[in-house]
Amino acid sequence: MDANRPARVWLGPLLMCVASLFFSVLDTGTKYLTAGYPVTQIVWVRYMAQALAVFLIFQPRMGRGLFRTRRYGIQLFRGLCLCCGSVMVINGLARLPLAETTAIVFMAPVLITLLSGLVLKEKARRLDWIAVACGFAGVLIIARPGGGLLTWAILFPVGSAVCNACYQLVTRSSRSSEHPATSNLYTGLIGALVLAPWGAVAWMPMAWADLLLVIALGTVAALGHLIMTHALLHAPAAMLGPYGYTQIFWATLLGWLAFSSAPDATTWMGMLIIAAGGLLLSSGPLLRRWAQGWLDRPGAQ
Repeated sequence: MDANRPARVWLGPLLMCVASLFFSVLDTGTKYLTAGYPVTQIVWVRYMAQALAVFLIFQPRMGRGLFRTRRYGIQLFRGLCLCCGSVMVINGLARLPLAETTAIVFMAPVLITLLSGLVLKEKARRLDWIAVACGFAGVLIIARPGGGLLTWAILFPVGSAVCNACYQLVTRSSRSSEHPATSNLYTGLIGALVLAPWGAVAWMPMAWADLLLVIALGTVAALGHLIMTHALLHAPAAMLGPYGYTQIFWATLLGWLAFSSAPDATTWMGMLIIAAGGLLLSSGPLLRRWAQGWLDRPGAQ
């Protein structure tokens, strides 16, 4: 992508919402597989499938350029962040409900907003902070920290949130120098190489249907991360953070369809609060200008 071409900011939130759907499908299929196979095996095969999918899609068009990068250290760090985050979230999915695990992972947008000013020098407006606060409040209502989720297993999604925030910030920082396909190829390759020893030791024979599902999930992961990378090309990380909360909607719906885990009234209330935050950011320019002006008035200090 031409770094000199003006970014279409509106496209960033749309792509982030689509990526969130892909990640929810990924988590749903992964949770299903954790009932019968070791976590490291699932993640290992998924990363191999992700790298293969990116190679097959982009190599005919990009040739050797697909492997060309000027920032090997950044690629390694991104790959390790995503690999660690994947292992943690899948361990969380194996022990906690889908919607609740997804909700806890979504501390990541809060961390992104906190860190983007320091790392990326991106200024978050008051409106961004209010939207993030709405999203985080909704997450807390859905997760209900006092309702039985505060066990040692909660450390897995919390750790995944930290890794995910670092991954997105590094992706944003390298947007002008790395092709999205190259970044996603290295992500898959690094994950597959790092997990190879553990995946091989823990290997259990897989039914053909399950093996095909893992391969499909690897393709979904590749597409999801590619879409998210493109989203970060068009909008600041702090702005995109709240839009990632749409993954909670998808997770709740898919959890109900796949595992008969229907949301209760409290969960719906949390989702409505999250939607309010997203609506505040996705509203028209006039409403956004009015809201920002109201927040910036002297009496609002």
